[in-house]
Amino acid sequence: MKKIIKGGRILKKSWVFALLLVFVIALLAGCGTKTATTSKVGTAPDGSEIAIEKAAMKFIKDTNTGKYQLLSTEELNNWINQKKDMIIIDTMPASNFAKVHIPGAVNAELPKTVMTDVTDAQKAAFINLLGQDKNKPIVVYCGFVGCARSHLGSVIAMEQGFKNVYRVPGGIVAWQEANYPVEK
Repeated sequence: MKKIIKGGRILKKSWVFALLLVFVIALLAGCGTKTATTSKVGTAPDGSEIAIEKAAMKFIKDTNTGKYQLLSTEELNNWINQKKDMIIIDTMPASNFAKVHIPGAVNAELPKTVMTDVTDAQKAAFINLLGQDKNKPIVVYCGFVGCARSHLGSVIAMEQGFKNVYRVPGGIVAWQEANYPVEK
């Protein structure tokens, strides 16, 4: 077997070839078009990033146009543990709220679509929960990242002149996945 001198060390040519072969195989294994989706690579449970990308792009546009702030599930849990003075509004239907919600939350159902679908009664009920203190943090959540209910609520609060409006992107689904306590 031939020997190669490399950096003061003698390597057998077969070892160099074997290492190179392993590297090439590893590189190619992650670059195939079908491999990525069939082996569930990425963020999406099914391996498809299109749905996640679409939801993320909508989420970014909503956040930019709404001009509200974002609050992570973990940060909200910390605020609750610190007993921060805030209003937490769950925008899911009352039946969902009755089954499970974040501790201390109040409920004002909003549609899962667009602002023009918000009825006068829904808007009035939401505004009624905001109170009078325009500086008090308002935290709004719904079901999950792709749900627009929390966006609508955040926009309504901003339109009413509230200065500290926060949307929790992951909603109740992320809250439960984090194993934080819930109320029923």
